[in-house]
Amino acid sequence: MKRFKSAGADSIVMAPRRNEPTNPGFAQWIPLARQVVRTSLRLGWKDVFTIYTYPPTIPLAEALALEARRVGSDTHLTLMTDDLWFTSMQELSTKWLSTASPAEHAIARAETAHIYLGGPADARRMRDIPAEKFEANNLGGDRQHEPRRRRRVRDIDLPIGRLTPERAETYGLDYASWSRSYHDALAVDLKEIQREGRALALSLRGRKKVRIRSDAGTDLRFQTKAIPPIVSDGIISPADIRRGFVRTTLPAGRVELAVQPESVEGEIRGTDPIPFGGRAIVRPSFRIHSGKIVESGAAENEDLLHRILRHSKAETARVGTMTIGLNRAAKPCMLDNSIVKDDLGFGLGPHRQLERGRVDPEVSFESTIGPVRIDIER
Repeated sequence: MKRFKSAGADSIVMAPRRNEPTNPGFAQWIPLARQVVRTSLRLGWKDVFTIYTYPPTIPLAEALALEARRVGSDTHLTLMTDDLWFTSMQELSTKWLSTASPAEHAIARAETAHIYLGGPADARRMRDIPAEKFEANNLGGDRQHEPRRRRRVRDIDLPIGRLTPERAETYGLDYASWSRSYHDALAVDLKEIQREGRALALSLRGRKKVRIRSDAGTDLRFQTKAIPPIVSDGIISPADIRRGFVRTTLPAGRVELAVQPESVEGEIRGTDPIPFGGRAIVRPSFRIHSGKIVESGAAENEDLLHRILRHSKAETARVGTMTIGLNRAAKPCMLDNSIVKDDLGFGLGPHRQLERGRVDPEVSFESTIGPVRIDIER
């Protein structure tokens, strides 16, 4: 992320061991930190682990750093604040925002693993930031983290810092439901997700014809490519690394697949809102012909949807990726519903990991549709 890039049930608290931190804000995150360090990333003696945090997630960042040090890794924490992020986005030029930070660029050349904890908290303030500032900031982030992508640094997106009442209000979400779903999904056994994901991925291997339907009116058909899908199960395994798949998310749970762009045909009637720049695009709809979005609309903020599609080269780009959610504990009430069981996601352009050589960095649109029925031709 660029210097200024943004964007329940309680965690299980285990009794402290000898020398365990006694600060409740710190200690309650130790079980999750242990899972991230030892299971998801498998950190060791030679690793350099970088952690990007905002003030609300400092206790989790501390727990992650401690667990990483316990297995012999070096650690570096980057702290961002809401006021600095928003003031910089408002006052600084697009030239500054689109330029790679030399400091972050240097860190990206040294790190071997990274985690992002999310932020800023109050997304309502994003409404006052021009769209071109977001675009410039994203470009700067892409540039400064090129060494991370080139070196295939293990990378986890755990944006728990975005789970705030202010962000829920901004995007019309029920905070209590979102928080409960998020923490329930975070507690699911990663091995269970891994097993279910492998079974679904196996059923989608080869050139399979798939039909997607939903109660909201979605009726979409496509054919998968012969490229084996990715199971994003929250664990970056040796097998994943050999294939070049070094990114995952927590909470975990989705299968990601490449599709034949020209085969994508039909109508999408989304029930998941699309959050962007402090606004929610409500009930988006798309008509797709030969992989191209030929018509789009929304019940609310349709103009914002059209602006996003225009900047994503939607006039020429075709749908090239799909995701299918696996996490049975997650509910479709969150900011990102891509892990929700049978929630379908689609994206323009080739998959960034499955088809790295074909990716156009200027094409960047993806969205989830909502829970669907999936029929796979055997």
